[in-house]
Amino acid sequence: MTDALVPFVLEGAAVRGACVRMDTAVHDALAAHDYPAPLKRVLGELIAAATLLAASLKFRGSLVVQLAGPGPVKLAVIECDQALSLRATAQWDRDAVSRLAADASLAEMAGDATRARLAITLDPEDGPLYQGIVALEAGSVATLLQHYLASSEQIESRLALCATDGRVGGVLVQRLPGARDDDAGAWDEAARVVGSASAEDLFAADDPTGVLVALFPARDLRVFEPRTPRFACRCSNARVEQALRIAGRDEVEAALAETGEVVVTCEYCARRYTYTPAQARSFFEAAAARRDGAL
Repeated sequence: MTDALVPFVLEGAAVRGACVRMDTAVHDALAAHDYPAPLKRVLGELIAAATLLAASLKFRGSLVVQLAGPGPVKLAVIECDQALSLRATAQWDRDAVSRLAADASLAEMAGDATRARLAITLDPEDGPLYQGIVALEAGSVATLLQHYLASSEQIESRLALCATDGRVGGVLVQRLPGARDDDAGAWDEAARVVGSASAEDLFAADDPTGVLVALFPARDLRVFEPRTPRFACRCSNARVEQALRIAGRDEVEAALAETGEVVVTCEYCARRYTYTPAQARSFFEAAAARRDGAL
């Protein structure tokens, strides 16, 4: 079970959580681009965090984590839906990233903290978007997201994340809303255990259940059915055609004049979509025909 997410609760305590291990899914999500090592590490941690957060979604839709700033990493986007289908992409300055330390923080990658931002967006299929902004202070990905959960969701949380040597792992614990004062001991223990978890702890076993048993040896754990995170890009001909219509006929004609065809490459999976002049122009003709028919 190299790719699995296991939800759990501590029996007799108002503490819930999830543990995730992802090897293949993260490899597949990042395989389309030659990401430098510091960026690959951060993307792995963000993918693990997004998957842990998305596992608790109560709607059909996606959770999107987006880093944007003027620094070495201009943009990083991770999407994960309620089925734990995920994808990721980034835009970076190769020379600037190469000068970063291997353990560079998210703030260092994004650059100026006053102009950079980390946004968490909940995007339901039916309903309005909800977005929370996390201040890019010094600290780990786990620390920043804990702050987001506490300030935006009003949920006490602790998060441990690690991405190294092609392996990605993470644990999230949360104090259930409405917890009583006599649950404080269990929460303090869970927060301490996860807050101090090391890479060795997160990879202490081959599957998430084994990791949880090692982390909470004296606790009665109730684990639920494992779920399988997987890489799945949502690009398609229909989405690309819609993007070209939004870009407009002038931009399409400019591409045709320059190369004789329109080529669109997905930023997530690097799949190339190639259209002949007739195909590219037909998108606008079909849209015009639909408008005329509606009049």
